[in-house]
Amino acid sequence: VLVCPLRPVERFRDLRPEEVADLFQVTQRVGTVVERHFQGTSLTFSMQDGPEAGQTVKHVHVHILPRRAGDFRRNDSIYEELEKHDKEEEDTPASWRSEEEMAAEAAVLRAYFQ
Repeated sequence: VLVCPLRPVERFRDLRPEEVADLFQVTQRVGTVVERHFQGTSLTFSMQDGPEAGQTVKHVHVHILPRRAGDFRRNDSIYEELEKHDKEEEDTPASWRSEEEMAAEAAVLRAYFQ
């Protein structure tokens, strides 16, 4: 799941202090739901801030990834997988979920917040 600030900005430093607070308060709330819904036992939060950090989409967003014991042989392999994301040679649109699949998942998750 991705959490984005309401005002799109390219870099984390471009957010105003109240936007940073809001982003992380929402990230915390969404993380609780993601962990419960996907039956995780932990969470990985990830933000790549700038191209050298692996940012491929030019707006601030936080990835929330549910985790559980043994989901990767080596725990830090999650970062290698994140690095592959959106890189055409390893992650092609043909392997992505459809808009319909993502909309259905969003509808299920949205119900937790109503």
